[in-house]
Amino acid sequence: MDYNFSYVFTILFMLFGPIKLILPFAALTQGADGRFKRDVAIRGAVIASALCAFVALAGGTLLGRYRISLDALYISGGLVLLIAALQVIFQKAHPPAPSSGKTTAIQLAASPVAAPIIVTPAGVAVLLACTLLARQNPGLMQSVAICLAIMMVLNFLAMYFVDRVMRTPGLIMILTVLGAALLFLQVGLAIEFILDALKNLGAFKV
Repeated sequence: MDYNFSYVFTILFMLFGPIKLILPFAALTQGADGRFKRDVAIRGAVIASALCAFVALAGGTLLGRYRISLDALYISGGLVLLIAALQVIFQKAHPPAPSSGKTTAIQLAASPVAAPIIVTPAGVAVLLACTLLARQNPGLMQSVAICLAIMMVLNFLAMYFVDRVMRTPGLIMILTVLGAALLFLQVGLAIEFILDALKNLGAFKV
């Protein structure tokens, strides 16, 4: 499989991008003042970036210690991607409740904004897979790092200007349609991961 920059960018945009963040963030900060929203945006982006860096740096060591093969990671990661997408598709959405006055910006930024909204279990699975794939694909982790940096900047901007985004006519409808398309791609990607692993293990031949 060719892990070029556009391919990596598409996957990481699907998993870490701002499309899935805007509506939950707007609901969580509903009624809060602008300063509180900006504080959550800054801290949420920083915490999410730190989480991604930790997974990318420590992932290879953890996987090596437990001798998890790439094929096993492909199958498990594919299942996580598939289940996460199907939960969104088939379960009734329950928007997060607006934050109360007792919730501090750092608390809200850490959870649920940084995790699990920005850094999802599916995203962690893909980052772990990248740490193993990087051994056979020089330059992959550099592409991942650049794409993740772009994603975090986009997430920060989406949160920082969430009020303007929500007031833009037709934009929410566009984001909803785009989000549905990304879910479809996530299902396809999950199935592709599992099929590739099964092919490598000799479960079937094409």
